[in-house]
Amino acid sequence: MFVIDFETRSRCDLKTAGLHNYLADPATEIVCLAGYCTETEYKQIWWPATGPLPEKFRYHLENANFVAAHNAEFDQGIYEFIGVPDHGFPEITRERWYCTAAQCRVNALPASLDDAAMALKLKIRKDNRGKQLIRQLSIPNKDTGEFNDDPVLHQEFREYCMKDVEVTVQILKNSRLMTQNEHADWLKTCEINERGIRVDLELATLSLKYAEIEQGEIATELKRLTDSVVDRHTQTERIKKYLVGQLGELHPIIQEMTVYKAGVAKLSLDKNIRRNIRGKIADFTIQVDDKFGDIVQLLDDGNASSVSKFKRMLAMADPEDHRVRGAFVFAGASQTLRYASRGVQVHNMKRDCWDASSTEALKRDMREGAEIGTGKGVMQTLAKAMRPAIIPEDGKVFVVGDWSSIEARCLHWGTDTLQGDQKLMLFEDGVDVYQETADELNLADRQQGKVVELSAGYQGHANAFQAMARNYGVKVGHDEAGEIVNKWRKSNWWVVDFWHKLEQAAKSAIGHPNEYFSAGMVKYIFVPDMMNGTLLCVMPGNHVLHYPEARIQKVKTPWGGEQYSVTAIKAAFKPKADAKGWPRTSLYGGLFCENFCQGFSAAILRNALRGLSDVTMHVHDEIVLEVPEEIAEYMVGVLKLAMVKVPDWADGLPLNAEPVIMTRYGK
Repeated sequence: MFVIDFETRSRCDLKTAGLHNYLADPATEIVCLAGYCTETEYKQIWWPATGPLPEKFRYHLENANFVAAHNAEFDQGIYEFIGVPDHGFPEITRERWYCTAAQCRVNALPASLDDAAMALKLKIRKDNRGKQLIRQLSIPNKDTGEFNDDPVLHQEFREYCMKDVEVTVQILKNSRLMTQNEHADWLKTCEINERGIRVDLELATLSLKYAEIEQGEIATELKRLTDSVVDRHTQTERIKKYLVGQLGELHPIIQEMTVYKAGVAKLSLDKNIRRNIRGKIADFTIQVDDKFGDIVQLLDDGNASSVSKFKRMLAMADPEDHRVRGAFVFAGASQTLRYASRGVQVHNMKRDCWDASSTEALKRDMREGAEIGTGKGVMQTLAKAMRPAIIPEDGKVFVVGDWSSIEARCLHWGTDTLQGDQKLMLFEDGVDVYQETADELNLADRQQGKVVELSAGYQGHANAFQAMARNYGVKVGHDEAGEIVNKWRKSNWWVVDFWHKLEQAAKSAIGHPNEYFSAGMVKYIFVPDMMNGTLLCVMPGNHVLHYPEARIQKVKTPWGGEQYSVTAIKAAFKPKADAKGWPRTSLYGGLFCENFCQGFSAAILRNALRGLSDVTMHVHDEIVLEVPEEIAEYMVGVLKLAMVKVPDWADGLPLNAEPVIMTRYGK
């Protein structure tokens, strides 16, 4: 394998404009290129002033089985957009590119180079001086517009570049390589990223204009409500102090805002806490003067993701074809290998959205400067326009398919029990499982049945039920939520048993290295020589989830006691590691169950994507094709077949999807 790394410079802001626009900008150029052959340990640094690539460097690029880079989509882009046409680099076929950041993610390691090296306890680490050098050499002087050509700094930059390559080589050698299928799935992600998502720039521009006006009005209202203490929604610390001063530290709102980090109590007003406060005010769990609820609502409105998303759409869209590229991260949720989204982040757009005709009407109103959001607020109105701001090319439509209740199906299938099979028969027979649950548990309506089915399967109790209930507009008190969850657990006792079996199998595997221990359809094995000791969750089809540095340790429970639990390092853990090492997280039966269900659902998605062309995006358990209008009906059948066909390794798992045609993306 030949490992490379580029350092570049440009007048285009990579973070703001996105990779595609950065590559297309004529000011973007290569500063240097480092290469390292893992077999022969040949290494070389090249930069444009030295002339053509050295022959030995060229030889390795042409003959290596794979050309690897950390976050290889960037290096591949620089290579193909600039290296090949401007410097005569030899062409590299798509199949020969390999990404070590993707390798980190499938190993449940942090994806950043420095964090991965720290988690693996490598002796060689990324040079922290690099950030300073990038600011000095990759970005033009803001006053003169010129780049810094200091030869001493550039020599240091080249050494930094080679250091990154050396760290990348060690990551390659000290963690599991991607399998053939994983590599193919990463390549498929690159293909989808290159195709991109077309956005309605007019709708985004109009929406952003209205959002900025609304933010100004929010600031005015905050100033009035707080007697000028707060005059912008971004002044979170001022808002916290104001609320504590007005309500007192023992008030339920302040208690709801209190979180514990490293055992220290802190106040937070993040979106989840704001949602909980608003929900409890709405169902009268918290009784408070209206103005305090209004302050929380205004803070919520001012921080609406619609503002940032529309900004990202406008900044990242290609000026010629209006497509945003690079939206998906293969195995971005590394603990389950589910995809993540970046940039515009299509994975967290509001599901409740306008249909195509309502969106066109909204555009007409905004063009004319009319008021929007009557009774619901401007920000809520704009949030519902985010999904339909994604549109197909002229003459094309979207064909959208969404697996029905796939995680719930995976849950009952995974238990490998007669009772689980009986539950699956309800899905297969087309029975409304949520209504069935509501009837069986004597719940108020179908929505409560849906919420408990979605929230209780991973060992969540009353709080989990209430949090999900608010998302579905279901109001239920804490005690009632606990009673409903207890009823569900009693009715679905085999799922509760599955949680315990998963946890026990994981513990047994750690206690008996290199032996398999089963729980339902899942097997665990602890490999002591892999990444400082790794627990593997082996799912059907040999799809594997990793728990690096897994141990059995005594940990404190939420109710104040202690118990022995499985712990492991967690790639996405924040804050980052300190001198003691990478932070650890406790694992339990419900979490193992969630990881399996989400991980197996992701495997089903990846399997379907491999056989499909024209995929423009995928959102959780949903696939979106962009196809010519005249073949849309045919492609509905093609997509349905791809989504309901059960792989051999998932035999007995009933899958269902009913694709539809859309002229704008929706729900």
